[in-house]
Amino acid sequence: MRKAMAVRASIAAAVVAAACDHTAPSARERLLAGIRGDAVTVVVADGRAISHPRVRGVLDVVAAHWPTRMGCVVAAAFAGDQAALSIDAGGSITALVATAADPKCPALSQREPGLWIATIGAGPAGAASSVLDDDRFARARPYLTTAPIAAVSLADPHALAAAQPDPLEGWLAIDAPGQARAIEHTLAEQVARMRRDPSTAPVANKLRIARTDDDQVVVRLDGPVDGELAVAARAMLVGFEERARPVAASFVCPAPAAPDISCTGGTSYRVRSLPDALSGIVRVGQPVPIVSNGLVTGLRLRVAVAELGLAADDVVLAVAGRLITSRAMLADRLAHARGEVSLTIRRGTTEKVLQFTER
Repeated sequence: MRKAMAVRASIAAAVVAAACDHTAPSARERLLAGIRGDAVTVVVADGRAISHPRVRGVLDVVAAHWPTRMGCVVAAAFAGDQAALSIDAGGSITALVATAADPKCPALSQREPGLWIATIGAGPAGAASSVLDDDRFARARPYLTTAPIAAVSLADPHALAAAQPDPLEGWLAIDAPGQARAIEHTLAEQVARMRRDPSTAPVANKLRIARTDDDQVVVRLDGPVDGELAVAARAMLVGFEERARPVAASFVCPAPAAPDISCTGGTSYRVRSLPDALSGIVRVGQPVPIVSNGLVTGLRLRVAVAELGLAADDVVLAVAGRLITSRAMLADRLAHARGEVSLTIRRGTTEKVLQFTER
């Protein structure tokens, strides 16, 4: 009897342990739980998948264009169990790596045991949801939680992709109601150009484009692919950068909107009162900090301040030549400005000093 009871107890303990193991979040789920539900783009992958030579060669090409300080983040992702990258509507980037080891990377800080995080931009703030429970990711969630490599973009048009390195397979679905025919045509032209280039032809010859009525376009990579994927990726990246090379941003005077503000040359303003004229930068612009490698490098305006010619996404770098590291600091400097003051603003890749003088 005692032996039977002991056996039943052992079985019960095993069942409980199995149930606990089943309900414990996996490394991938812990990673996704750390990505805010307001993300616009999410990429997630197994460390084993991205460290595969075929994929790693492509990522090495792409990583060469990332900030130098992020190099060790990429190395940690290759060595980790899981890795993810998210981008929010303001362009802030969050990288997460799930690994039991200490990655020894200055850009990464430990968020919780086994989970490390790095940010470029404002960084993660409190959010009511993550991609694991936000309804916007419902369709993408099965792929984000299980595919060796998965990506989703909630921009317009929406896009969802999944891939695996061995055997090499991948697909990209683009949802664009009413625009699928035009997107299919554009993609077909790009693939045709790739087929004419020897460096990208091996990949282009394996791409298949299909359209579902006028709502969705699916691009599928049917391997195996002859040639080196990294070579094709490098050629495609160079071509993309040449077509997307940014044009220097311009600063022009706004249309007259406030009787107490006048402007000449786009960078010189005369105002009746500096504190009154500049208060809108904080009150209307709703600036948020940009964090790079743990340091605040400026404040990005969420809303345009039209009367001062400032646009949404302009970055306030300095006031009177002194770097701005918080919204409170910016508000204080502007409130105490007298006589004249300069603001250093970055718009895109262009920096300008705007001069404000009291009449």
